[in-house]
Amino acid sequence: MPDEPRRPLRDIHAGDRVQATITSHQPWGLTAEINGYEPVGASLDVIRRGSELGVGRIADALPAVGSTVELIVAELRSWHHAPWVWVDLTSA
Repeated sequence: MPDEPRRPLRDIHAGDRVQATITSHQPWGLTAEINGYEPVGASLDVIRRGSELGVGRIADALPAVGSTVELIVAELRSWHHAPWVWVDLTSA
């Protein structure tokens, strides 16, 4: 069965809930790839945002690399001329 077509990045907006696959753990947090969209990286900096509600919980037990989690898009930026998404945690 062919893969589902990926949505364009122009469809991602701040506040959107997205499914993402964790791609790595970093000393500052985690990186992920947003599922269902054109390939784009995403990250959550748990050090810079550690005082925010829910961030401490994820910092204490980072989701396993390869796991799928729900995240909230905080902003979309161009990083070295490639798009990059900063994410927030969902309330759940």
